[in-house]
Amino acid sequence: MLRIAICDDDKSICMQLEEIILLAGEKLNESIETEVFYSGEELCRFLEDGSSFDVIFLDIEMNKINGVEVGKRIRNDLNDEVTQIVYVSGKESYAMELFEIRPLNFLVKPVSEEKVESVLTRAVKLLGDGRRFFEYKNGSVNFSVQVGDVLYFESEGRKVNIILMDDVKSFYGKLSQVEEQLNSQDFIMIHKSYLINFSHVIEYTYEYVKMSNKEVLTISQNNRKAVRERLLDRKQRGHHD
Repeated sequence: MLRIAICDDDKSICMQLEEIILLAGEKLNESIETEVFYSGEELCRFLEDGSSFDVIFLDIEMNKINGVEVGKRIRNDLNDEVTQIVYVSGKESYAMELFEIRPLNFLVKPVSEEKVESVLTRAVKLLGDGRRFFEYKNGSVNFSVQVGDVLYFESEGRKVNIILMDDVKSFYGKLSQVEEQLNSQDFIMIHKSYLINFSHVIEYTYEYVKMSNKEVLTISQNNRKAVRERLLDRKQRGHHD
C-alpha cells in the first residue's frame, strides 16, 4: 500500500493527477490510497498532526504557502527525510531552490501518465519496507502498522501477534497469509510460530536469533538450513556488520 498526497490549489489538476496516479498504480500492481489537499496550509496541518505519506505530489505555485515552503517544513521542521516529494509546476525554473529539499522528481504540467509511472516505480524501490504498511482487521475496523517497525509476527492459536519494539497488536489470521501479504525478502519463517524481520536481527546462531528488543527466538530444526542460507546471503550483501 502506497499512501500518496496530492497538493494543488487547482481542483481540476488534482482530479486529473489523482486519476493518473491510480491508473499507474493499477499498471504497477501497487495498491494506492490518495488524499487530496487544495492548499499548502491544509497539507502542513495534516502532517503536523502526525499523519504521513509515502509520496507527496506538490504544486509549487500556490497562494500563501507555496510548494517550496511546504517542502522546507517537511524536511526541516518535521525532520522527515523519508517522504518522497515530487514537485509539479507550470514552469521549469526552480532547480536551485529545490536542491536542498532533495525532491524525488520535478514534473512539468501537463503531467503524463508515463512520467508518473516511472516516478512511482522509483519511489517503491527507494521506500523499501521502511515505509510500507501492513494492514489488518480487528472486527470490521482496518488498522495498519509500518512494516519496518515490525520485529516479528507470532502465531498464537487462531490469532497473530504483531510484535513491535514497545507494543503488541493482535488480529485473527494465519502466519502463512501474513507472509504472502508481505511478499518481502526481509521476512522469513524461522518456526511455524515466528515470521521474523531480518532488519531487526542483532545476533544469530544455527539454533536461535536474537531480535533488537533482546528477545531470543528458536529456529525450528527443519527451518535451520533455509534460515542459515538466507542469513548468510544477507551478510554477503552487506546487510549486517
